[in-house]
Amino acid sequence: MELTDLPQFTVLDVGTRDPNGNTALVGRFSHLRGVHGVDGWLYRRGGPSLVGGLDAVPAGPGAPVAFTTPDAELAPELAPGAAYPWVDGYWQAHHVDMILAGPAHWQRRRFEAAPAQYFRLAGVTGWQPLGEPLPEGAEDLGVRAGAWDHEHCELCRAHIGDGGAAEGYVNPDGRWLCPTCYVRYAAVRDVSFVAEV
Repeated sequence: MELTDLPQFTVLDVGTRDPNGNTALVGRFSHLRGVHGVDGWLYRRGGPSLVGGLDAVPAGPGAPVAFTTPDAELAPELAPGAAYPWVDGYWQAHHVDMILAGPAHWQRRRFEAAPAQYFRLAGVTGWQPLGEPLPEGAEDLGVRAGAWDHEHCELCRAHIGDGGAAEGYVNPDGRWLCPTCYVRYAAVRDVSFVAEV
């Protein structure tokens, strides 16, 4: 599936910014396969996507619907007639970016356990990769060798490392894909996962 196969939100009208900094865009969808909820993104390849929410899931394709976003100023091309692929709010725009980057941006790698920094924040214990700053207000609980023992596939959440595949694919941003999702999506630049939620 390509970007053009996703539901396309075509802008009919661009409202003015309200006092809270939000802009309501009135538009319509080409189809509703992949429009599962009201939260989502108007995807802009090569630029920041617009996050926001629909006033309701449309009853059918072509029915006018409002999409409210705080990010309208990020899209200088925004005007009636502009069309954007819809990415359901279950996903982030970077998920689409990483799949569209193609196989040259991924490296097959064996996952190796690494130290983890443990902390407590608001009574909850957490951990993170060694070297990252602790969240504000967190109590340092020390470093545990080998405790960062797996990653999760960005798309299906499968374990890579302990409890899962020994190898996966990692991109320059440190995001991992399991072998199945790599072959199914990244190797062929298929964004169908967006519509399959």
